[in-house]
Amino acid sequence: MNSIFFDESQMVQVSRIGKEGWWIENTSEHVTKGTALGDDFTQNIYTPSIEGMIARYDRELGTWSDEIEDMTMKKYFDKDGQQFFIREPDGSYPEDAIVEAPPKYNKETHTVLYKDGGWKVFDILIGQSFFDEYGNEFLVSDYNFELPEKHTFTKPPELRLDNRAVKLVDGQWQQLLDYRGKIAYAKDRDNDTDYQIEELGELPETHTLSAPEPFDSWIDKGWKYDIERHRPIKVSEEKQWRDSELTKVLDRIDQYEKDQNYPVELRTSPIQTNEDYLRLLQDRKNLSVYPESSYFPFGERPLLSGFAK
Repeated sequence: MNSIFFDESQMVQVSRIGKEGWWIENTSEHVTKGTALGDDFTQNIYTPSIEGMIARYDRELGTWSDEIEDMTMKKYFDKDGQQFFIREPDGSYPEDAIVEAPPKYNKETHTVLYKDGGWKVFDILIGQSFFDEYGNEFLVSDYNFELPEKHTFTKPPELRLDNRAVKLVDGQWQQLLDYRGKIAYAKDRDNDTDYQIEELGELPETHTLSAPEPFDSWIDKGWKYDIERHRPIKVSEEKQWRDSELTKVLDRIDQYEKDQNYPVELRTSPIQTNEDYLRLLQDRKNLSVYPESSYFPFGERPLLSGFAK
């Protein structure tokens, strides 16, 4: 500590120091005879080696520390461009400090944001309308607003035609056909599929809005009944009918033939005469050869006697 009392009044060269001992400046100080320098001065002069350096004086030992870079007035910024100072000679930047100063901007009409390694200036757009790719309107509610992909500030045009809807395509509004919610029918019924339409625009050439009947094929730009598409279904139906009727006829024939071994009063077959039996045999034959007939499966079914019922 300073304890040297001066024998006469004089001007002395001193280093002025702060409460914590940090060097402030070198100056001249007048001292009066019989007094000593205050704690905020020392004749142990420190001079920074270069501008911006500083050292700390130990009042007890009367020595200066190694000099360091003075961080007191070092500026830094948060991500929104607000300015701060470190305020301590031996302080350091906070972990999230941004040293680069933001560009000049009008705070009444703009904001800044440090993003992706650099500063970006934003217009203040609070309350302004913007639109998604289908023309739905939204309002800007945030600062530092960036227009999302497939959005625009341009209002969509009024629709001029029915069955149309607007869509943003490559940054421009277009009025496209709107079939959303309808079914697109595949023209190739064997190798393609139908689907529900979810997007605006023309249908692909592979599909149509016109619904086919069960056995239609796309022929000459339209649906037409296709007998070959119907054939396998009809074959299956007719064979099922033939098999059912043939089973009935065979059961009735078997019943009649077994009844011949019993007394008349114990017989159960409704067939009473040989002529009726022969008609059943004819039914069996007609049913057996039906699938091989030239008109199968689209011709008339065989005419049956009815005795099998």
